[in-house]
Amino acid sequence: MRLARGLVPWAAVPAAVVVAAACAGWLLAAPLDRRATPRRVRVPEGASFEGVRRELVRAEVLSPRAPLALWARLRGEDRRVRAGLYELSAALSPLEILRALVAGETLAVRVTLPEGVTRERVFALLGESLEIPADSLRAAAADTAWLSRLGVAAAGLEGYLFPDTYLWSPDAGARELLAELVRACLGRFDAARDERLLEIGMTRHEALTLASIVEAEVRDPLERRRVAAVYHNRLRLGWPLQADPTVAYALGRPGRPLARADLEADLPYNTYRRPGLPPGPICSPGLACIDAVLWPLEGCEDLYFVARGDGTHAFSRSLEEHNRWVRAIRAERTARGAG
Repeated sequence: MRLARGLVPWAAVPAAVVVAAACAGWLLAAPLDRRATPRRVRVPEGASFEGVRRELVRAEVLSPRAPLALWARLRGEDRRVRAGLYELSAALSPLEILRALVAGETLAVRVTLPEGVTRERVFALLGESLEIPADSLRAAAADTAWLSRLGVAAAGLEGYLFPDTYLWSPDAGARELLAELVRACLGRFDAARDERLLEIGMTRHEALTLASIVEAEVRDPLERRRVAAVYHNRLRLGWPLQADPTVAYALGRPGRPLARADLEADLPYNTYRRPGLPPGPICSPGLACIDAVLWPLEGCEDLYFVARGDGTHAFSRSLEEHNRWVRAIRAERTARGAG
């Protein structure tokens, strides 16, 4: 029988080549130690595959005899490895390790930053989740030149650390983390929102500032646009906002009750003493409150509101009506206390 042209009979292949191919296949498919525990391995940005292979061997997750570099080069995967921090184990075969590197299965820590938290609380949450010192975050946040390059039109990051759920490498640096939070915030201002800012005559910084006050005031999502409308109405009339959360922020007591004397403190963030918006945001507003400020409740003529104590507010157009609500709510609280 004659062989087709170009085909080589197995009998013609040297036995040594067959044995070598079998050994290579076994070395690529067999884990180094099936009982091994995971270890962290970093793949630097721009690293050569040979450098990656040496690091895997040094970390004792890959046998120095495994022909992984040759296999990766033959398949064109030596240039597709992604940088990052990995958790790999010698219990994985070299082929499984290569798949993880090409897929970019890097370590990630999930961190959720809720709406309405202050900058310091963000720093604390990042520190708890990623073991990053708050001082390094504060130092980065104090670099005004760097903030300006990020697009922050303010002297600090309050209000620019967007609340959301993030996945980060466990060894991410302070600037890397803060830059992503700022990009997430400013990235919400798409063309439609920027156009709306022009229509209502506000800057991004002003919108974030007012949105942070709405975020601190509102518990019922249905009230966001109405509360925003009240503040817009007061700003248009040149009235002070008289927002308790700004005073609490100025005193370093966000979320805590205020005494009457607190409202007299002569502080830049005291919106009882000073008309207009405070110098900047008082917390991190979510997108819903940003949109409430951009598109407040149409036709709303309310100028006052007072907390009922159940998470909602009573709204009024006149001071007389507002005072009636205040007396009624106080009487109801007193009655509940007596009962």
